[in-house]
Amino acid sequence: MGKISDIYYQIYFNLYLKKHPKQLKSINMFTKMPKSILVISNTALGDTILSTSALKSLKESFPETNIILLLHYKLEELFKGFPYIDEIVLYKGGYKDFFNVITQIKSFSPEISFIFHGNGPQDIQISVLSGCNFILKHPTNSPLKKYLSYDFEFKKQHTIEDRLQLLKMCNAKKITKKLCLPIRENNQISQKINNLLKDKSKIIGLQVGAADSYKMWPIENFIEFCRRLLRHDPSITIVVTGIKSESYLADKIVDAIGTNVLNLCSSCTIGELPYLLKRFSMLITNDTGTMHLAIAIDVPTISLFSTTDSQLSGPYHDFNIHKVIQKDGLEVQKLPKKARNNDNMNLILVDEVFDTYLQLEKSLNV
Repeated sequence: MGKISDIYYQIYFNLYLKKHPKQLKSINMFTKMPKSILVISNTALGDTILSTSALKSLKESFPETNIILLLHYKLEELFKGFPYIDEIVLYKGGYKDFFNVITQIKSFSPEISFIFHGNGPQDIQISVLSGCNFILKHPTNSPLKKYLSYDFEFKKQHTIEDRLQLLKMCNAKKITKKLCLPIRENNQISQKINNLLKDKSKIIGLQVGAADSYKMWPIENFIEFCRRLLRHDPSITIVVTGIKSESYLADKIVDAIGTNVLNLCSSCTIGELPYLLKRFSMLITNDTGTMHLAIAIDVPTISLFSTTDSQLSGPYHDFNIHKVIQKDGLEVQKLPKKARNNDNMNLILVDEVFDTYLQLEKSLNV
């Protein structure tokens, strides 16, 4: 939401609180998990996948509690039937949706809100206006932090730990750090994937795009990696995944390499993507949502980090199948986002990626 909307919602929020004064409840006043709670994780794919370990930990620690997830509407197909939530409220943003979301959440009477990852300051506003008396969010400088029930200190720790930290404040005992997204059997989707892949057997996936261009390994490097891969094993089929706007990058690989490469950017819906990834022997990927999804469904990965920190957002479990290449290109983060570029991703050499591939191929016996 834009700055004008932010001001509008803040005015409404202030007027509401004048009529309905809200007294902060410290987490020290918390005694037991209520019948209904709100979890906010309503942003992009990767950030939401990173919430799955906390969602599982929450449900397994408090199985009788009704868990309502505020979820970005584009991810609905992916989370239908997710076994660790009971209700989904979809978030689209905008004036009408802001009040519609609050009305839906209030119908469940949540007592506590866990903000795993939300659009601020609306995440805190929604929690307050929905009637939550306890609101927990990882360390923040939000101007509305006075409405939070605990002021966490900033720590350099993985995003997964940030979210689990909220649960531990409420005495959650069954904690898991492993991402999860169970894939249900679906013959129709499986048949579509079979048709797309044309009965290919050994498939190596490439995720060449990312939400931010400065996180992207240069496409010329991906092309050279593909050349070496096919010299090593000509029977391999390379499949490039991504959204529609990234298809031109896949086309560059197809043009350079030829028939061994399939451009499947935007060929699958978000709900079909796990079924496609499951067919890969491994995925070579930038730091982006598809990487987190692959990790959650146990698809082996080689993830490429230079301008972001894998210690904060990279693989956090099963390092036998998830390999990280991290270079020290973090200085780019000192620049405004619009001034950042992916030059420091060139610190990751094709030789290193290919050698890591050979090592993982051998250990997986694929």
